[in-house]
Amino acid sequence: MDAEAWRHAKGVLAEALLCPPNEREAFVNARCIDPSLRREVQAYLTQYDESFLESVLTVSGTFDSASSAAAAEAREALDINIGDRVGPYIVLDRLGVGGMGHVFLGNDTRLQRKVALKCLTASASAAELRSRILHEARAAARITHPNIAIVHDVIDHDSRPFLVMEYVEGENLAVVIKRGQLPLDTILTMTRQLASALSAAHAKGIVHRDLKPANIQVTPDGSVKILDFGVAHAMSVVVTETTTPPAQLTVHVPHATVQGDRVAMHPGTPAYMSPEQMFGRKIDQRSDLYSLGVIVYEMATGHRPYAVDDPLELVLTLSRNFLHPGAAVTPLPTQVGDIVAKMLSVSPDDRYQTAAALEAAIAGLSVPGPASARPVASSAASKARVVLRIAGVTLLAAAGVTALGYMETTAFNLTLGRTPPFDRESPSAWLLSGMQSLFLPALYLIAIFIALWAVRFTVRVLSLSRGIDQLLTDGVTRTTRLSLRLGLNDPAAFGQAVAGVGIVALAALVTRFWPFMRAWGTLSISTRPAGQFVLLQSTGQGRIDAQWFKFLLVVLIFGFGAAVARIQRLRTGQSIRLGGPALAVVSTMLIVTLVLCLLPYRILLKNAMPRLDVAGERCFALGEAADELLIHCPDRTPPRNRIVKSTDPSVHRLGVIESIFDAPGKTP
Repeated sequence: MDAEAWRHAKGVLAEALLCPPNEREAFVNARCIDPSLRREVQAYLTQYDESFLESVLTVSGTFDSASSAAAAEAREALDINIGDRVGPYIVLDRLGVGGMGHVFLGNDTRLQRKVALKCLTASASAAELRSRILHEARAAARITHPNIAIVHDVIDHDSRPFLVMEYVEGENLAVVIKRGQLPLDTILTMTRQLASALSAAHAKGIVHRDLKPANIQVTPDGSVKILDFGVAHAMSVVVTETTTPPAQLTVHVPHATVQGDRVAMHPGTPAYMSPEQMFGRKIDQRSDLYSLGVIVYEMATGHRPYAVDDPLELVLTLSRNFLHPGAAVTPLPTQVGDIVAKMLSVSPDDRYQTAAALEAAIAGLSVPGPASARPVASSAASKARVVLRIAGVTLLAAAGVTALGYMETTAFNLTLGRTPPFDRESPSAWLLSGMQSLFLPALYLIAIFIALWAVRFTVRVLSLSRGIDQLLTDGVTRTTRLSLRLGLNDPAAFGQAVAGVGIVALAALVTRFWPFMRAWGTLSISTRPAGQFVLLQSTGQGRIDAQWFKFLLVVLIFGFGAAVARIQRLRTGQSIRLGGPALAVVSTMLIVTLVLCLLPYRILLKNAMPRLDVAGERCFALGEAADELLIHCPDRTPPRNRIVKSTDPSVHRLGVIESIFDAPGKTP
């Protein structure tokens, strides 16, 4: 949509909002001759409620003046000169001025070190709000990471709050980007450092909210440090508390809160804001990942993903992406480009959910060297490598499934009392058994995933209602806070919690199904009481127990698997890998659950054997070697297994296959 078309669309939107809701579609159809423009306007009317559209149209006329006022406040003259004292710090130089205030280079006279002194804007100087700034600064000071500038102190000077931060030598990333495109290995190294820094901050529950190249310092050794952590959050709280009466309803619009005819500016830079931040929605750590995606894109291309700089136009660009999503295009290799595209996803759910996950994705890449130094592989060689990889994966999978089939057969032989040489089976039989045993659990897992997707879709539909969306948001917020209070972002604590819940769940499962488990876990059916195997019959309560037993185990497998993945992600986000014992415990529980689910497969579902008549007695052939048969006669007194000659005239093969556990006459 060009500028002229957008001006026309704004006029149509403004007039349509004056029409009754049931007449708006006809009005738009009459005013918009261009079908594409008509669809665009109708989409805005359908997607957003009336208050939001009115706010967007209203703020366009006051946005620039409000921005100018905020900038003027930040640039107001301060009676601070070189050599002056600010608390125990001596001002050495003026470093710059931005949207949040002045920045000075200072010297700490106590520790003889350089510091950065940030004097916040006048809106942050009200006495009743300094405690809030102090609280946020203390939260930021808890972050210790080599790629985050440390917050040392918060002091008052001439009734103005000053943040005292680590002074980082070098130049900001915005200056570096302007000099030209960065090498790929440098981009990936910086991105990984930034992702690691964000992971450390997010683990403390702190979201930056204003991540941009100007807030990233490149040190002389080439590493990067994030500045102003916690400042944007403190300032956003200040703005909200100074401009919003408690009982007054506010309408959030991009980069501002509209109240009547006033616009209260929020800290942040529109060009790097996530869509949810631009639209005034609640944000979480995924918002920082979007901002980082914009920065990485800019490092790779020299420009941002969107060509517009005006906040209102940027809102419209993002709105169109909500309606017509498209992937980001960069000159990066495919794998790296896919990572950047995922970071720039408009929907937070489509991005990396944690900075640790992003860091792991980057760590898994192999950084190619310069194009001139890379040998050009032929198409045939590339295809050969792909074929070899596929063959390797196939062979590994076949070996694993065969090993599973062998373990199932071993358990089957122990229960039936099949001893050598009557237990001989080919590896192909083991492979077939392993494949068949995985089929039902795979169906259950697919059903679980489908159910989760259905619930997720239902929640998204329900969230279209503002009231329900608020309830869901509050629920997520409370859950996140509870998780932080319980320390579940610590892999060790999370692993201990999962292990505790898992032990209780497994104990409850074993207690409920103990008679059933004792039946298939018996070492030999030849000597045990016959009544012990009633639950292994192909019909009745035993069959119901078998299905529920397997389904509940698959649910536990899904839960333990997800827990192992989360613990590994949490460990990846740490500079020091903690939580190893917790990971080992939960992994062990996952393996135990897998064994319980798959090991009795042949006993429960593949227990049919050839039926024999031996001197008028009902028997089954368990195995054959040379001219001998190992038979099981379930109606005899123990021992029920014996060896007979296959040429014995009393042995008659009936040509039917039956379950060895079923009562006489239960199956044809």
